Amino acid sequence: MDVAVVYETHYGQTRAVAEAIAEGAREAGAEATVMEVGEATPDVVRSADLIVVGAPTHVLSMSRHWTRGRAHPAEVGTQGDIPDGVREWLATLPAVEGEWHAAAFDTHLPSPLSGGATHGIARGLRRHGFTLVGEPERFTVEEVEGPLRTGERERARAWGEDLARRAAQPQL
Repeated sequence: MDVAVVYETHYGQTRAVAEAIAEGAREAGAEATVMEVGEATPDVVRSADLIVVGAPTHVLSMSRHWTRGRAHPAEVGTQGDIPDGVREWLATLPAVEGEWHAAAFDTHLPSPLSGGATHGIARGLRRHGFTLVGEPERFTVEEVEGPLRTGERERARAWGEDLARRAAQPQL
């Protein structure tokens, strides 16, 4: 089984979760690749048996060009310099037919008012024909720039292992 873990990150916490998910998938016997959203071509998506997509929560949802610009103002000059995130990637993702498995995750602050990116990611994946292997998962970051809350990396690893095992089953 091939698993592609696609992520968007700004301070490295979502990448850390993505890497832990891939580690868990490998423990379940899968081949797992971790890549930033800009590297996830349609061919990468088509070659995976399971695609796991994650992003940080920005202003209650998935990031937008302007929220990414605010996260790193010194690194961007104009909106054209701001790389696309998961929101834009999902909008251009080709539809799939048949049994394609996916899962969604996000990172978020511990506030109950922080919102979440998982709903939009899951909706985007379903709109393109993917079947979600399980409920979207959320991982807590203590502050905007991190770190992950204690235990979140281990939880992500266990979730990745569970996802790979579920996706390997003939019927979900």
